[in-house]
Amino acid sequence: MWVLYRAARNLPVSALALVWARHHGATLTVGGDLFVEASGMPRGTYGRGGTTVGNVWLHGDLGGPVRRRHELRHADQYALLGTVPFLALYGLNALLTRNLPHRNVFERWAGLADGGYAAPPPRPRLRTGRRRGR
Repeated sequence: MWVLYRAARNLPVSALALVWARHHGATLTVGGDLFVEASGMPRGTYGRGGTTVGNVWLHGDLGGPVRRRHELRHADQYALLGTVPFLALYGLNALLTRNLPHRNVFERWAGLADGGYAAPPPRPRLRTGRRRGR
């Protein structure tokens, strides 16, 4: 049921992404979950290593089930929040976090490792002011 809801909710923006993908020569692969992989796109036609727009994952040659799982979670985020709120919140979050994926809540929710991002650096330990030996 969620698969159908996500596809319907994301349909308007997904349609635009599909037009963009075909215009740039992408090979389209539709999964049983109605998530579309648009592979083989030239650099500069998508962001970072790849970009999900609605239910469409635009990329060059990333492929693979792990990365797909990460991008599918972004499709869930689009469906849960709606296109305009998701894009606005993602953009605001990127601005506030200096576009560092390990600080971006949407990338974290999608799974940093699955998205090919490095784990966040360790946080510095806070000093408590207590002395040792007491």
